[in-house]
Amino acid sequence: MKPLLLTIEAFGPFAGQESVDFTALGSNPLFLINGATGAGKSTILDAICFALYGQTTGAERDASQMRCDFAKPDQLTTVTLKFSLGDKHYRIRRVPQQEKPKSRGEGTTSHSAEAQIWELDETEEGRLLVSKKVNDATVMVQELVGLDVEQFRQVMVLPQGKFRELLLADSKDREKIFSQLFQTSIYKRIEDSLKSKASGIKQAVENHQNQIRGILQAAEVSTEQEVSDALTTLAPELATALVKREEAGRDKKASETVKERSEQ
Repeated sequence: MKPLLLTIEAFGPFAGQESVDFTALGSNPLFLINGATGAGKSTILDAICFALYGQTTGAERDASQMRCDFAKPDQLTTVTLKFSLGDKHYRIRRVPQQEKPKSRGEGTTSHSAEAQIWELDETEEGRLLVSKKVNDATVMVQELVGLDVEQFRQVMVLPQGKFRELLLADSKDREKIFSQLFQTSIYKRIEDSLKSKASGIKQAVENHQNQIRGILQAAEVSTEQEVSDALTTLAPELATALVKREEAGRDKKASETVKERSEQ
């Protein structure tokens, strides 16, 4: 996932509308977000995470708390992110739950959270994929990016002081995170397929061995070696018996020939 354009309004410390055009960086793979304390550096990461998942980069700040205290009462807090995945471009817009002035009378009314996702084309209008439901948008982002919000936080936008948590995370958690990041699922499927085939071969061998044991029990012997020894012992007797059978066959044939001649 590559961010292209981030637009925020009444979000974090920014009362107005601000945009960050990542395409201005060109092909530079590394850049620095620099500024004084409280200038809004972390807000950029919060905005990206919120646009994608409806949550900020850390549990310290809830999305509904990210509305700027200095924004105009009738100004809606919104975050819009244009990003690319491979050769496809998408735009996602999220609005957190917030209070806004009533259209009639005094006081405020609650504006429910909403989200929209478009797959963009040459006209930048795009095809609407999600029209309003925040959960549908989050599920689609997880399918597109391949990471849930916790994995995204740990892998893509590690907040200050959180890298150590990734290093100290449980081995199973790290394995899950890195398998998502490096797309090792194909190797897991190969491993599962080989395990399944090995299990099938093992079961076939066990079935064959059970059949052999059944045959041995029917023959009242305990091992295949006993059968082999018995065959070795009986081999001379079998050979003698075969010779005698052939001789008997010849004698029978000769006797029948003599009988036929005597009857003529």
